[in-house]
Amino acid sequence: MTIFTSQAIQLNPYFGKVICEVNWKWSSRENEPFQDFDFWYVWDGEGEVTLNSKRYHVSGGDCFLFKPGDLSSARHNPEHPLTVTYIHFSAEGDHSYPMSLPSFVHFDPSEFHENYLDRFVQVRHTEAYGHEEEAKTLLKLILLLFERQAPDHQPQGDPARRSMNRVMMDIAAHIRQDPGRQHSIQDLAKQAHLSPRYFSLKFKEIMGQTIESYLIQSRIERASYLLKLGMNVSEVAEALGYRSIYFFSRQFKKVTGTNPSQLRS
Repeated sequence: MTIFTSQAIQLNPYFGKVICEVNWKWSSRENEPFQDFDFWYVWDGEGEVTLNSKRYHVSGGDCFLFKPGDLSSARHNPEHPLTVTYIHFSAEGDHSYPMSLPSFVHFDPSEFHENYLDRFVQVRHTEAYGHEEEAKTLLKLILLLFERQAPDHQPQGDPARRSMNRVMMDIAAHIRQDPGRQHSIQDLAKQAHLSPRYFSLKFKEIMGQTIESYLIQSRIERASYLLKLGMNVSEVAEALGYRSIYFFSRQFKKVTGTNPSQLRS
């Protein structure tokens, strides 16, 4: 489910990436609660945030979504000041779903695209053609990544298992990126720093199919696309490393249920 539609998001003029001043601090408790949303990402430094009476010691990778009605305060270590990106925005319509989002997550560097934040700030400052729509799209992506870190959306198990999931996903992406290469299980296992046997077992466990079937499926999916582009059967077979057009046709039909010649546009 999408957190906000582009139409619902209203960008506010308060945003930026800053190194907080030595004597920096803030407290909504001394004023009024938050009236809008504030996405707040810590790049570096040390500090402390109190949000609705819950205290957080913060450092790089920590991230907050302050919501309307929140009471909060913050301070930092002046010898190691916080560097933060902050994005204030409001939203029209029903807030019941976004209000149910977590208020705090910690991002693993491999699971968050910090360049989205830099691009958001750059786009807002330059005000190039289409800047508002691009900024809203970037904010939606940022919020989606934030939501994905919520406990309900995290893979179950210990950190080692989550790390193995990422390894296998990276291997799968590598195969899909270059399906015509004759990937050997030995080479793929070496990339994963695993023995071939253990790699094959873990790949099937995580991806739901054997590495052999995944290699074939990726190659045939690419073949289907190339045929749709207008390449003929022999050209596609050659492009994807098949030495025999007849073997390619048999494998293609076994996977898709149709002959490759039937897919040409």
